[in-house]
Amino acid sequence: MVILGYSEAGMYLRGPLGARVAGVISIHGAREFGVEWAGELRLDLEFDDVETVAAGDMGGWQRALSRKRWAERNGLVEVEPVRADVEAIVRFAEAARGLEGVVLCHCGGGMSRAPAAALICLATWLGEGAEERAVAEMRSVRPAAVPHEGLVRMGDEVLGRGRRLVEAVRDH
Repeated sequence: MVILGYSEAGMYLRGPLGARVAGVISIHGAREFGVEWAGELRLDLEFDDVETVAAGDMGGWQRALSRKRWAERNGLVEVEPVRADVEAIVRFAEAARGLEGVVLCHCGGGMSRAPAAALICLATWLGEGAEERAVAEMRSVRPAAVPHEGLVRMGDEVLGRGRRLVEAVRDH
């Protein structure tokens, strides 16, 4: 597993290690780009790095509303991730299980969306009960990452982990 930002991912794919890539998850908003890669196992997701508010989180709703108003005033439309995006990540992980080579996950900066997608892949591959190990492996690849909270929460739900993945991220 490799977790990178857009520019880093482009350089990685063009460098000597690029030949080892067996699959790519490319996450980008409408104003961002996905990396060029011609391999077979590729998942392109289009959403921005915006907060996905949990039910009952009034502070989160206020922050999201404030950001939405700012975006509208500046002529921007920001798209948040949805459950279907997470389900696609899980399907990708199942398809990538056992592949020889590297799975590269990238987003704009490689700090939020891509680490969350990588974590969902790792949790899928390692299975139930290995949530802390999945977080530790994700952190070993991208130590400064702050996985997108909404993606992690939806990943936890889709995988049926009973908040154990969310808690492992919070506790790690």
